[in-house]
Amino acid sequence: MLIFATSCKKDKEGQGAPSITRVRTLVRPGDSQLSPLDSTVTSGDVGVTYVIEGENLKSTNRVEFNGASAYLNTALFSDKSIVVMIPTTATWINQTGKLTLTNSYGSTSFNFSIKQPAPAITDVSQFAGNPGDVITITGLRFDQVSSVKFGTTAAQVISSTSTELKVTVPVGALGAVSVTTPGGTGTGPYVSYDGVVVPILLPFGFRHLFYDDQITAGYDFNFGGANADVNNTEMVKRGTHSIKLTYTGNYAGYAVGSNTPVDLTDKTYVKFSIYGTTGTEGKIVKVALNDFDNRNVSVVLHAGKWTNYVVPIDRFQNASQPGKPTSLNWIGFQELSGNAPETIYLDDIGVY
Repeated sequence: MLIFATSCKKDKEGQGAPSITRVRTLVRPGDSQLSPLDSTVTSGDVGVTYVIEGENLKSTNRVEFNGASAYLNTALFSDKSIVVMIPTTATWINQTGKLTLTNSYGSTSFNFSIKQPAPAITDVSQFAGNPGDVITITGLRFDQVSSVKFGTTAAQVISSTSTELKVTVPVGALGAVSVTTPGGTGTGPYVSYDGVVVPILLPFGFRHLFYDDQITAGYDFNFGGANADVNNTEMVKRGTHSIKLTYTGNYAGYAVGSNTPVDLTDKTYVKFSIYGTTGTEGKIVKVALNDFDNRNVSVVLHAGKWTNYVVPIDRFQNASQPGKPTSLNWIGFQELSGNAPETIYLDDIGVY
């Protein structure tokens, strides 16, 4: 009789229309920040797992967050709770704010909204500019943008979509670009100068410019078969001019310098933009500070587009010249792939 009673009880599990009493967070082994079991929530993040509690849940065959179906693992189901992850396709835009659960006996809805994820910045049309310049910020989840800042200085938003913002550069713009929405604040973009190092935040502006639309720091020089047109207008990143640098000899070099050494004690990054012409994709250029032999970093070229580079100054060192350089006389660019003849364009060269 005991066996029969137990069997009947199991047969009745999941029979009847489902009902939801609450949604709570899930405690999982290994989490660095555990949520208590009774953390009832009325909204959730996409890609995060939650527990739905109620009645007649074991036979659930469909769970929807604002119409987006979640993956169901029935091994995690009981008659009073199921464990599901909010799908990444669930939308927070114009949402119904409903969690719907269905089995063969019916369905039920529960008030539950999707939180807007924090915005992400993937690119900025220029990483320097004059007050009043209009720049484009591209990325994801810019919906309901409330603030755009350059460092701590707020910018005026001219137009916005979910993936693109047009803003006016404010006076005093210097530092990380950030976008704030109801989902939080995102900064960016992050770039890797060689495709291997961990991407580095690319700040806006310069603390000292070596080349803008002209050589602003003092002088330039070349060696080994490098020819530089510092007033080029063919391909320009920003403004009216760039440097057209043609390497006619392998391992040739070019540098822009300052008549007065630039103090680097309060500087963090070397910044510059390079446009690679046909045949330069994946080729290497050595960027050097004061010393092509000991204080240099290799960067990877990309053909057919302007690429923004940011390199921490403290990486320009080796065993022969240890420690971050304290002053800067010139920034050099040496062809390192044996790819001559080769042409690249340089613009916005300086330190931050």
